[in-house]
Amino acid sequence: MLIFYVLLVLIWSTGFIIGKFIVGVIDPNIFLTLRFACVGIIFLSLAYILKRPFPPRQDWIKHAIAGTLLNALYLCLAYVALAEGLPAGIMALIGAIQPLLVMLLALVLIKERTSLFSIIGVLIALSGLLLVISPSLSASSASHFEPWLVLIGGAGVLSLALGAIYQKMSIAHSDIVSSMALQNLTAALVSGLFAVALSEHLFVFSWQSFALLAWGVFVLSCGGVFLLVWLLRKVPAALVSTLMLLVPPLAAVEGYVLFNESLTSMQIVGIAVTLGGVLLSRVPWPRQASKKLGTAS
Repeated sequence: MLIFYVLLVLIWSTGFIIGKFIVGVIDPNIFLTLRFACVGIIFLSLAYILKRPFPPRQDWIKHAIAGTLLNALYLCLAYVALAEGLPAGIMALIGAIQPLLVMLLALVLIKERTSLFSIIGVLIALSGLLLVISPSLSASSASHFEPWLVLIGGAGVLSLALGAIYQKMSIAHSDIVSSMALQNLTAALVSGLFAVALSEHLFVFSWQSFALLAWGVFVLSCGGVFLLVWLLRKVPAALVSTLMLLVPPLAAVEGYVLFNESLTSMQIVGIAVTLGGVLLSRVPWPRQASKKLGTAS
């Protein structure tokens, strides 16, 4: 499973890079609408070609809700908050609470328990992440933004956490290909409504635009989101969400390599601390380990 964890973090980290590249080329919600629509059509075609079973009609609403939460609302609300002036550092800080939200929601909604080591590991990883994003937080302190933008960004992160848990509930036993088709087509509709509401229309017809869209479709969605949903069906939700804490540090490294952005010694320490926290969260609690040994013997 390690290779899938690594791929998940690598793919999701490129979402930050794509977010920078589309500025001035494609409006965010136009990009999301086209991306989700293309992905929905791809999975719909695969479902028919491979003769994969579709869920009963009465369950389609559940898949629509899952796609709206995990794809559309999370990204659309985050883009709106950033476009209206919420600093990226603040948005990253809000996003860092997502693993804790997932742990709480998993316990309440699906009775999924988390070990003490996992909680301690997440808290350590959060402290490391704070060091990684500290330069952008310092820059953010000098700028002014409306408090309601924090609520919008928080609503997006809550939507992502709810979407992750929803993937493990009643739709978890449905065919993943047909489910992804329904989820992405619904997400396209929702992001399209966001684009209309915000009067977005920019799409520069160039090879760069189509290359960015292709990356969003085939790598971010067909690769990253599909892998996320697949992992959520296989392993505890808290484990998957904790891995996502590695995304901002990796994006900082990619920004240093691709955009010549600064990478301070404090950020490097933060990356190491974040990685250590995530690794600690993977260590089984002694009581769990003894149970496994007892079972094996």
